[in-house]
Amino acid sequence: MDEHRLGTFDAYSPGEALRWLKATLMMIAINMDEEPYRQARDWIDHGQAEATRELSEGQAHTLTLKQHTTHATWTVTPVPYLPPPKQADLSV
Repeated sequence: MDEHRLGTFDAYSPGEALRWLKATLMMIAINMDEEPYRQARDWIDHGQAEATRELSEGQAHTLTLKQHTTHATWTVTPVPYLPPPKQADLSV
């Protein structure tokens, strides 16, 4: 399978990540056939609650639309919070 990554986005909350997914999903789905477009609309209308639950539980959420031999996949993966690195003490 020939894979290409079209983009990434660092979100600071599940809600922000899902807003990004929704926006990019529709930019792609609007140009697809009726069935994958309908699946995208269905996810927007009914799938976000499950995605929010999965992310809140620390699980990844994946959505794939298929058209002929093309598969477009969106994956939202929670990452544990990492504190900012400590600044070096430059005082003498």
